[in-house]
Amino acid sequence: MFDYIVIGAGSAGCAVAGRLSEDPNKKVLLLEAGPKDSNPMIHMPGGCAEVLKSKTLNWQFYSEPQKHLNNRRIYVPRGRMLGGSSGANGMVYIRGHASDYDDWAAAGNSGWAFKDVLPYFKAMEDNVRGANDFHGAGGPLYVNDAQTPNILFDKFIEAGAEIGIPPTDDFNGAQQEGLGRFQCTIKDGKRCSSAVAFLRPALGRPNLTVITGAHVKRVVLKGDTVTGVEYLRGKSVQTADLNNNGEVILSAGAIQNPQILQLSGIGHPDDLAAVGIKSEIALPGVGHNLQEHLDVVMHFAVTQPITMNGITNSMLAQMKVALQYLFSKTGVAAGNGIEAGGFCRSDKSLTRPDIQFHFVPAYMTSLIEKLPKQHGVTVHACKLRPDSKGTVTLRSDNPLDAPKIDFNFLEQESDLVTLRKCFSILRELMAAKSWGGLIGDEITPGKQVQSADDIDNAIRNITDSVYHPTSTCKMGNGEDAVVNHQLKVHKVQGLRVADVSIMPNLIGGNTNVPAMMIGWKCAEMIKQGQ
Repeated sequence: MFDYIVIGAGSAGCAVAGRLSEDPNKKVLLLEAGPKDSNPMIHMPGGCAEVLKSKTLNWQFYSEPQKHLNNRRIYVPRGRMLGGSSGANGMVYIRGHASDYDDWAAAGNSGWAFKDVLPYFKAMEDNVRGANDFHGAGGPLYVNDAQTPNILFDKFIEAGAEIGIPPTDDFNGAQQEGLGRFQCTIKDGKRCSSAVAFLRPALGRPNLTVITGAHVKRVVLKGDTVTGVEYLRGKSVQTADLNNNGEVILSAGAIQNPQILQLSGIGHPDDLAAVGIKSEIALPGVGHNLQEHLDVVMHFAVTQPITMNGITNSMLAQMKVALQYLFSKTGVAAGNGIEAGGFCRSDKSLTRPDIQFHFVPAYMTSLIEKLPKQHGVTVHACKLRPDSKGTVTLRSDNPLDAPKIDFNFLEQESDLVTLRKCFSILRELMAAKSWGGLIGDEITPGKQVQSADDIDNAIRNITDSVYHPTSTCKMGNGEDAVVNHQLKVHKVQGLRVADVSIMPNLIGGNTNVPAMMIGWKCAEMIKQGQ
């Protein structure tokens, strides 16, 4: 019997469980489908690709064929371990634009304006730069400056200034717009995941139970009240029960939260009927409103052997990198490889950036394939607040079957319009004189792509997601809302959702740290009796 059962030990779930277990009088259970985070590649920042290759540590979902992307299926990696996706991501520390949260509050979600959430961001944070109006020190989440001295990062920032995108020193400060070095969640050359930051300090508490290898089947309902959680452990079906007035907090992410709710009979009746599940609680918004950043991804040759392509194709170079990391926790393996990027407005009349860049000093064809021998760089640009929205629905009533993920990318013409601007800005950026001859030919899609039709077709072929799925359990009060401003599921007693799935709209930036903040704030509301 538990006072709180947290489903999912990811970016948000570890924060929820860690904070709730601070009260020694409350019994907390944390359920995670994946294993412990004991694999050393999880903790080496440069080991991200190896983690993503693992079916044990990564759910490795794929979308349904995307109608407007020439029917391509889009890769959907999701962390499957203590730490969740914070154990497999790029560790970029971005909160989003302040106005994103103000928009949530303006839509009727009291307590979620930027002035309301900033104290939680600061309380979580231990920033290497110390505390100020925007940052905190002494919290459990370590935030570091970029460490790798690759000249290509600096040239990228200089190229931005040349084409009118100014440099910025802090994307989470007073001014988000500009290009610069990202801060990252890395401490002493090791990944600071949510498991490291929030869960590890709590593991010795006798009132916290953590069960790995626990694949949740459903939340157990008695009428409109949740009484526990049913989960698979190996071939065994087990049940964890709640004490009176206990709560289940669902933190399994934007893909698996709706899956679990639907398997429990909570969702759109038509979605449930399609797979033969009886509707217990009609909530039409469950699994709808799916939003994701869609990236234009381009590759350019580099004329000098100064990229990461030279490492993976040389056994000697790999040994040098490994030894440097082993003995000093420094070098390429101690960095996230995505140390530069930024934000800009596609139109100067806009009041906030609508495009984000990520810059990688390597020619990468995918996250999980070996780097090509050719030296090059990979540049990304995405629309931050897409208008196209998709769904997550059940493939069957079997909890072990992957859900159907349909992002519905580019269904709205307005998204394509912005991605055309992303394409144009990337070409202008990479053609800047500031590169000093370091950038060679455009590898993909190639300089032969010039006409409007060819550019549109290239966009449909070269785009990829940024792995930021959100909003499938929308916070709000309308017919399509799933939770209220206290993250309580509408029409259900004893059930909350706490992670990026509650975002009414996708924020303008990376989603890992906002997920942690949502988990932290959820725990705080529960502790205060809200």
